[in-house]
Amino acid sequence: MTTQIALTNTANLFLALGDPTRLRLLNLLRENEVCVSSFTEILRHSQPLISRHLAYLRSAGIVEARRDGKWMHYSISNRLDDNTHRLLIELFKWMELQGSLNEERAEYNAKFENTEVPETLTIDKLWSVRPAAPKEEPMVEPDRYVHHNELEDFLL
Repeated sequence: MTTQIALTNTANLFLALGDPTRLRLLNLLRENEVCVSSFTEILRHSQPLISRHLAYLRSAGIVEARRDGKWMHYSISNRLDDNTHRLLIELFKWMELQGSLNEERAEYNAKFENTEVPETLTIDKLWSVRPAAPKEEPMVEPDRYVHHNELEDFLL
């Protein structure tokens, strides 16, 4: 990877992390897979706002989504590059020291601790997982590209 590409990717990563709401979302995601409705309840933001921030994190490759019927569940991506992997580890260490973020996580755990979710990448696993090699994006013909809007899919 050239230096210019690495700089651009790092700048884009910091842009994705450069919003308090997105940091709060990652705080809840660091130990759990979380449903959008749970985010709205804990963070007290509207579903469209939460979905927009999650889409930003998803497009940056930080989180991934899983659909379960009409519900969308998000988790930390298990395909992080080395740079993102290292940065998230440091970010999660910093989050451990933030009282208000710990309170939100405690509130989430109290409300949703009995919710069964499939095994996802947690902070403990993030420490031990080696990032996957970047995969090549498939070539898509421009006239065949279909944009999927999560909110639109949810409403339909």
